[in-house]
Amino acid sequence: MIYIGYILLIMLMLRFMVVLTNMLSKPFLPKTNSGDYLPKVSVLIPARNEEANLPNLLSDLSVSVYPNLEVIVCNDHSTDGTSKILSDFQEANSNFNWFLGEKLPEGWGGKNYACHQLAQRATGDYLLYLDADVRVSALLINYLVSFAYRRKLALLSVFPQQQIISNGEWCTVPIMNWILLSFLPLPLVRMRWFPSLSAANGQVMFFETKSYQEHLWHQMVKGANVEDITIARMVKKKKLRLAVLLGNRDVSCRMYTEYNEAVNGFARNIHQYFGGSRCWMFFFVLISWIRVPALFFLLSPWFALLAFVIELIMRGQFSYLSRQPIGKNYRFYFRQLLALTIIAYRNIKNNRKGFIEWKGREYQI
Repeated sequence: MIYIGYILLIMLMLRFMVVLTNMLSKPFLPKTNSGDYLPKVSVLIPARNEEANLPNLLSDLSVSVYPNLEVIVCNDHSTDGTSKILSDFQEANSNFNWFLGEKLPEGWGGKNYACHQLAQRATGDYLLYLDADVRVSALLINYLVSFAYRRKLALLSVFPQQQIISNGEWCTVPIMNWILLSFLPLPLVRMRWFPSLSAANGQVMFFETKSYQEHLWHQMVKGANVEDITIARMVKKKKLRLAVLLGNRDVSCRMYTEYNEAVNGFARNIHQYFGGSRCWMFFFVLISWIRVPALFFLLSPWFALLAFVIELIMRGQFSYLSRQPIGKNYRFYFRQLLALTIIAYRNIKNNRKGFIEWKGREYQI
């Protein structure tokens, strides 16, 4: 039994090394201007019932300092006031267009089909996909162009800085970066020969148009419920260049506004953070609960204390990388762990049902 204790400790140390690697690599989007290189950028926004979010994003884009820009929105059969917002904005902005999406074909996911239609209408040298709940600075597009061009990337994805307000959000939203930053060394994502070491965030996806049109990434993953990570793996399998960075204040997002919404949202796809394996997901949740008491009984109280201290250090590290208050994540630690357990349970429950519901549509899983 003592060997089990050592295995638990080694696994924790490996996660600590991953977080430390991410800390030392400083994986933030550099504030580097694109200079005289100003290719046309098509900002593409799939929108379904986004009347609460679209005005903020469109307002942000209207004051962008990037001079060579077009903005296109696909209204994916919204039933709220999205259409009026888009029509009013189009009247005041000459570089803005929107259209009503076509009827969803069999086998397609709603967002994937909207993104596919947007790419067909875009005329830019780069395609910037943004979710409607994202906020961007006036200089963001300059930074994206500069980084992607200098490194000849087929895809650059950025994890926005999360805006967290309510206690329900603090219980749930930090979980995403907690898992990502302790399992995936972001510098290795750029290495083309490891497709399994891939990540992306569908909230901000910046594609080189030429490679996108050659592969039609959203068509290739048309039925996928988690299109971003799947596309990232495909990009690396094609030996194309990929990078994943963390956002500063130049790109932010309030993903969810309350606890149940966040739990249901993360339950759709949290297993993808574990390579698509629900077994690994269950194992991670279990170990997160039992590690310290197991080390106490299997090895000694000192090893249990060591594990607890390492966990606290990791909390501080991922809070720094996520630009979140360290004290908040300490305070909500056990509530986040409980929320993770509930999210994992609902994910397994959804899998047994064989489908999920999202934005008024059912998707087979």
